Amino acid sequence: MRKNCYILTLFASVFLLAQTLTLFAQAAYDPLNAVVRLDVIDYRPNYFVPWQNNLQGASSGSGVVIDGNRILTNAHNVAYATYITVTKRNEDEKYEARVLAVDHTCDLALLEVENKAFFRDIVPFPIGQTPAPQTAIAVAGYPIGGDGLSITQGVISRIEVQMYTHSLYNLLAAQLDAAINPGNSGGPVLCNGRVVGIAFQGLRAGEGLGYMIPTEIINHFLKDIEDGRVDGFGYAGFKYIPLENPATRRFLKMADGQTGVRLTNIIAKNAELLKQDDVLMAVDGVKIANNGNIRLPNGEARLFTTLINQKQIGETVKLDILRNGEKLQIELPVRNIDYVCHKRLYDVLPDYYIIGGLVFTRLSYSFLDEWSTGNPPSELTDLMFKEQTEPGEETVVMALVLGDRVNTGYQSMASEPLKKVNGTKIKNLEGLIAYIEACQDEFVTFAFGEDEFPMTLSLKELREATPAILQRYRVPADRSQALR
Repeated sequence: MRKNCYILTLFASVFLLAQTLTLFAQAAYDPLNAVVRLDVIDYRPNYFVPWQNNLQGASSGSGVVIDGNRILTNAHNVAYATYITVTKRNEDEKYEARVLAVDHTCDLALLEVENKAFFRDIVPFPIGQTPAPQTAIAVAGYPIGGDGLSITQGVISRIEVQMYTHSLYNLLAAQLDAAINPGNSGGPVLCNGRVVGIAFQGLRAGEGLGYMIPTEIINHFLKDIEDGRVDGFGYAGFKYIPLENPATRRFLKMADGQTGVRLTNIIAKNAELLKQDDVLMAVDGVKIANNGNIRLPNGEARLFTTLINQKQIGETVKLDILRNGEKLQIELPVRNIDYVCHKRLYDVLPDYYIIGGLVFTRLSYSFLDEWSTGNPPSELTDLMFKEQTEPGEETVVMALVLGDRVNTGYQSMASEPLKKVNGTKIKNLEGLIAYIEACQDEFVTFAFGEDEFPMTLSLKELREATPAILQRYRVPADRSQALR
């Protein structure tokens, strides 16, 4: 009987969806005119050779017009974009567009078109609520760069936290069984005439599986940018372990009926508020199960971190904590965590500094991404989640050595993290430049890696050789524009 009810519900949802699409076609202005194709020219830098760019690239994607005549799409569609055009389904003219706001963490962006004629027959789509699993939906967009609008139908299979490929950040996502292919990215997922998600990535390991960014994340993004600034999403600031083992719960002095998760790896900024082995029992009054889930009013499961992700940077969450058997309530600020390795540096050129052929740059996910066919050195990947000990701290990497007489013996070195110069710890790239420019010593010793491998050279010779090295290797300057 339950199975029959499920089938009838599914058929009813599909019927309502078909009715919605029929109404679209009968409208004075076809609502699907608001689903647009993006054509993007991009120019991506080379992080190994940071004064150079890779070859110009071209790609296509999808977007949807929402309130304010803004086009909502994916951030990965417009990363490093140098020229963007948008096209409507009912005409062939291409209109220039520009990025209004972008948050690479949640893979969302807003575009604007200055030519008002573009919007003359467009009715912006309203944004609805994320439907429950098994609800019928339609995915609209321009897959594989086609000129015609494609609409595929399916259902929401499940809603859970997933890693966003564009940012490597874990946020809420909805799995669909509707086909999502390259070019669909940025297109709307529709239900009852409203946008309920944005298509953004597929799953190679599965057949016909795709994901959408749900409206909880979309609304967070839209609210975040209201002040004209993108703050992004905050971190919980700790790791956790499920508490499904009865012995572990007894060890943590949990009473019968008490549930939660065990906190570990507390970040330094939260160390005054949270302690190792605290039991997190609730967030904003919502009880956490021993496996880390919360339950929505309709019974759906969500990971408790989604409650923290709903908050804007600077807001707080109330945590119910059990510490050594004692109940506590803590107001935890929602904030970013600063690491010595930068995240992916989309839409900015990499900074660099060259002295005597030694090329220094900032460590970032973008730098690590350059190992597209291999694995970055573990000495670098270990720094991805190392917290800053002071504001502005970062890892400076010697990307490569431009061969010359002055650096003989060290020309095979590359991708080495710089630790110290003449025994002085280097805080960041600006600090390295300031030290070298002020140094009056005859020799300079660069120490690399945890074992502080030394490279000792003549500072005078390095300085004197730099102009000729730059000319020989066709480098425009000894440092990037932002550092001049």
